[in-house]
Amino acid sequence: MDIIFTIIASALMLVGFLVICRTSAEEEDEYYDDEEEEQESPAGTIAKKETDTPPIPDQSKHSSKKNRLKKSKALFQEAADCTLCPRMASECAVLGKNNGSLHSSVVFIAEAPGRFGSGRTGIPFYGDKSGENFQELIDHVGLTREDIFITNAVLCNPISEGVNSRPTAKEIKNCSGFLKSTLDLIQPKLVVTLGGVGLEAINRLLGTRYKLNDHAARLVTLEKFQLLPLYHPSPRVANWRRPLQQQKKDFRLILKALKVSA
Repeated sequence: MDIIFTIIASALMLVGFLVICRTSAEEEDEYYDDEEEEQESPAGTIAKKETDTPPIPDQSKHSSKKNRLKKSKALFQEAADCTLCPRMASECAVLGKNNGSLHSSVVFIAEAPGRFGSGRTGIPFYGDKSGENFQELIDHVGLTREDIFITNAVLCNPISEGVNSRPTAKEIKNCSGFLKSTLDLIQPKLVVTLGGVGLEAINRLLGTRYKLNDHAARLVTLEKFQLLPLYHPSPRVANWRRPLQQQKKDFRLILKALKVSA
């Protein structure tokens, strides 16, 4: 009986892994259809009288949004197919509809999916204590996951001997193309890096040398966006480096930056 239970448990774990990792064409198509419908139908529209003159749709704007959706679908698939990093070749790339809004003004760049967080759930900052802390921080400033886009310096969980590990410089370089494509696609007004690795990824893209110790919670105005380096909301950082109460104060700068750039 023990052997049978072991076989069944293993099979269920495998099925669960495949469900999380696979890119379902049907689900993705539904997502993009919903995005197009949302853009075509303004929220809260009241039914007009028959005598009202219907508004003339902005075809160029609609075409631009459709093009963005098309590009994002190709980008997400490319990330899902990537096997550049040997130790992460069998891991899931966390880049897709669960990362947030393609029309967001703010993009968060963290380190990498965590083993019990997005490496397991496929949702950035969801499923572990870091995710709980992040949720508390965005709640504090009145942001929702629908308002933002979250990605990582490395898109897959860099697991070693069953535990999370810091991504190598080579792994960050391998993922830098996906980060650049994401920023080019969304064109945010503000980029918030969370932790040293996220800031390192931006430095690699821009050829800059910003350091977290020197630039934490300081807005930097760049050519294409404002940069706000912040600490990572992991339990270790919150307990020993940057208390969560201080991080809440740091997060208020996000609203200030968005207000200035509006």
